[in-house]
Amino acid sequence: GIHLRPEGHGESQAVLMLWDYHKEPVPPIIPPPDDPDYPEVVLRGLTTVVPALQAYLNRMPKPMIDGGYYTKTKENRPLIGPLPVDGAYIISALSGYGLMAAPAAGELLASHIAGDALPDYAPAFLLSRYEDPAYQQMLENWGDVGQL
Repeated sequence: GIHLRPEGHGESQAVLMLWDYHKEPVPPIIPPPDDPDYPEVVLRGLTTVVPALQAYLNRMPKPMIDGGYYTKTKENRPLIGPLPVDGAYIISALSGYGLMAAPAAGELLASHIAGDALPDYAPAFLLSRYEDPAYQQMLENWGDVGQL
């Protein structure tokens, strides 16, 4: 989805705009390739959510592009829990929702580490789910874009 939020402190007029409109999985290239159309595409997309942004279409501010990749699993479900190596844990594949999902992901991982009772949904985020033949079959029929 598309995302917009203030960026910076105090009187900053900077705005962070994100839109992962390229849904196809790609192998990582470091550094990520520049997309010169990205700022305008995102701004145009945001005008459907925040119509007042249309005022900037004819006078685009100079963008500062700092990009990377969204890490996601094929089914777009995070990895949260213990790893096969004793004492190692993971929180990953938050699909660009890290700012929103981090508190809940951290709480779930803390429960794993502390040995506390886990919620019923905890197994859905384990790396070990990929060892389950039924889960593997589900993934075979999932589709190619990694969207829920």
